[in-house]
Amino acid sequence: MLKHTENRNDYQTPDLLDYIQKRMAIEDERHQYILNQMIASGLPSIQIGPTEGKLLQFLAASCQAKKCVEIGTLGGYSALWIADALPEDGKLYTMELDTRIAAQTEKVIREVGLSDKVSIVTGDANETLKTIEPFGPFDFCFIDADKISYPNYLLWASHHLRKGGIVAAHNAYLFGQVHLSAGADEEGERISAMQKFISILTDTSYFSICSMIPTGEGLAVGIK
Repeated sequence: MLKHTENRNDYQTPDLLDYIQKRMAIEDERHQYILNQMIASGLPSIQIGPTEGKLLQFLAASCQAKKCVEIGTLGGYSALWIADALPEDGKLYTMELDTRIAAQTEKVIREVGLSDKVSIVTGDANETLKTIEPFGPFDFCFIDADKISYPNYLLWASHHLRKGGIVAAHNAYLFGQVHLSAGADEEGERISAMQKFISILTDTSYFSICSMIPTGEGLAVGIK
């Protein structure tokens, strides 16, 4: 049997990707301000890129999202992209574990004019997600947090998204390791967790359809 392989991706040179980004994923002064504040605060540079941000905005807009959830706030960069897809009365609840990061990001969110749309919920998302359940069902959920908890977060999304709602997850390639055999160490635990995440996402009893957008990190998406 002929094995069908994916189309070539060697066209994706840095110059080509830069050309596309500058025309289809344009950042404004708010994005730059958030990035500058992240650097000044010493936050790690692990946020999504602008092309991924535009994809999140596109996905949220495509399901006409009004109520969104983000698991993993960091400096608020991805929150800005999602919030820009929402109507004036839309709401994004974003989960941040670290109280220090949450406090400084809340200040930045206010300074870029998003405090009415974006609420930061501080604490372990495995627990704090329960506190926003009364505001559901939700239209869109973005996961970008600790990889070991990805299956838990995805199951939560499967129960609290409306039918037709969209879930998206960053780092779904697990830094190039998701296909490897899992050992007994912490790295193996992350591999096992992400493979379980993929199994849940591809289970049609949870999500009617799913796919992997081949960004550099892998953006897994599913429709409730």
